[in-house]
Amino acid sequence: MPRTIPFVTLSLALIITIIQIFRSLGGSYNEFVFVNLHHGSWETFYNQPWRILTSPFIHQNILHFLENLFFLLLFGWQTERTHGRAILLGVFFGALVTGYVIYINVMHEGIIGISGGVCGLFGFSLIANRRAPWWTTLTHRPLHVLYIANLLWAVIVDINDWVPYHVAHMNHVVGILYGVAFGGAFLLTPRGAPWRWAVIVLPIVLFSSLFYNPWQVEWRLVRRSPILVTANVDCRLRLNQQGTYPTAPITFVNASSKPIALYWFDYEGNAHYWFWLKSGDSREEYTYIGHPWCIVDVDSGIALQAVIATEPEQTITIH
Repeated sequence: MPRTIPFVTLSLALIITIIQIFRSLGGSYNEFVFVNLHHGSWETFYNQPWRILTSPFIHQNILHFLENLFFLLLFGWQTERTHGRAILLGVFFGALVTGYVIYINVMHEGIIGISGGVCGLFGFSLIANRRAPWWTTLTHRPLHVLYIANLLWAVIVDINDWVPYHVAHMNHVVGILYGVAFGGAFLLTPRGAPWRWAVIVLPIVLFSSLFYNPWQVEWRLVRRSPILVTANVDCRLRLNQQGTYPTAPITFVNASSKPIALYWFDYEGNAHYWFWLKSGDSREEYTYIGHPWCIVDVDSGIALQAVIATEPEQTITIH
């Protein structure tokens, strides 16, 4: 096909650039981005599942943005000019959706950043630029080596806690596998093969499932208001309206035999479901001094413990 300008790749790059500029401006501009694009909270996410397509276009910081922009341009430029716009969009958004949905089902966390889509393009490139023996596919192109090094660096950064957020490694792996599957279906199988339909339908089915997921714990917790007042615990908390709150990482440890859910309270005293922990699990949450939380039994919805962040770092163990 003729070497046309990669319009789709440049458009995707422009979108994430504009969003990052708004974030960099701060204040109402950054708030506008999060209110309209991010999943914000689980209530918003499950009531507006389309945010699974918008929240990845937000990035944690400028380095996160530049990293994804760089590889999007390189992989996207190659894929679009060689295989066309339809293939680029199919790989990118298919990997983005598939990785995101699987990640939130397993890890129960949201994602920001388009690395899932970029990983899909990387996986597709492994098939499109395959060599024999197979391991030379990973090393014969400098772009492949560079991206593998980038993924390994992300693992090192995450293990050493050099960034104040979790790296979604599972999302990366699923994205790569989807890109490989897409490349195999469209480049290695004949036209009309069922595998082509399978890789196209998979992300559509996963995305559609978010509109009604009664089997998900988060869905039940979001839809059902917790019983905030019991004989032992009063969780009628409210966030005080003050200026700036100092950050206060807090670790919740579930040492009980039942799953628990964590709810955060806003200025009006409304409970917002945040996450849940299985028995024996723990999680660090970046909250702020003075922010109130309530620990709720997942099965019964009854409040177990009220918590207010009072120290720069603290650990709450639930027995």
